[in-house]
Amino acid sequence: MTDISNNRPSKASLVLAYLLVYIIWGSTYLAIRFSVETIPPFFSGGTRFLIAGLILLIGRSLHSGLKTTLQGWKYAFGASLLPFVITYGLITSAERVVPSSLAALLISIEPLWFCVIGWLFYNGGRPTRLHYLGIFLGFLGVFILVKGDPNADFSFKSAYLFWVLMLIVSGLTWVIGAFISRNPKIHEDSLMSSGMQMLCGGAVMMAIHFIVSAFTGDYQSISAFSSKSIYALLYLITFGSLVGYSSFLWLMRVEPANRVATHAFVNPIVAVFLGWLIGGEPLGLYMLVSTPLIIASVVLMIWQPKKRSS
Repeated sequence: MTDISNNRPSKASLVLAYLLVYIIWGSTYLAIRFSVETIPPFFSGGTRFLIAGLILLIGRSLHSGLKTTLQGWKYAFGASLLPFVITYGLITSAERVVPSSLAALLISIEPLWFCVIGWLFYNGGRPTRLHYLGIFLGFLGVFILVKGDPNADFSFKSAYLFWVLMLIVSGLTWVIGAFISRNPKIHEDSLMSSGMQMLCGGAVMMAIHFIVSAFTGDYQSISAFSSKSIYALLYLITFGSLVGYSSFLWLMRVEPANRVATHAFVNPIVAVFLGWLIGGEPLGLYMLVSTPLIIASVVLMIWQPKKRSS
């Protein structure tokens, strides 16, 4: 998928990119849960982004002859910290405790962050009454989701509650990182930029894993990784990163941010369905009630009524 920053992309390219982000990213929540069953979260993330970044960067360079710059690498390193190291680190760590379907629903309120952050810091439109209604419904859905979960423990000593809160925070860090990651100073080509950021993020995650292992003395043998976790990691490298994230980053350059955020409308539906069908995760009443509230919130957050002609 080529970078078309000066010309309007074809409708077919846009539809394909949106479908890839919609469906693939919805499935990655379950794949993450499977991967971290036996693979440490930061090792899993570091491996995923190092391999995907190298493949994308080398392949794109050989195909197009494009080169990187030292300044571009500096911007790529800074841009990789929020969406990869922090956001993905939080998600992979949280999914050792929280079901993948619930994680997807908690993160799906990211259009709220797109609206607020875009308005405050990136010259986005001022929130309307529909946006405020969307914010209310989104937080109501999250409250019902967390309150109704039989595993939820609201005591301050609860690891479960801590990771639920970290998943909500990860939605905010992801959105800020998404705005930063579309910086053209990284590289004028979106695929090169994607590869550079994944490589930097993967390197930092892997470094964190080995530093923590050295500090704790807990070195996990690769032979302890299950085949299910390894296959899930391969899926995340191939589809989650090479296909999904590259499509997302390209869309962020050629489409409005709030429109790209519509993936949050589909991702949780895919995640909840796959979590129930394949992962054996419960589909309780609290989830059936909170899901439409969160989806309605997302729709309101991205809704742009047509202006009346004068």
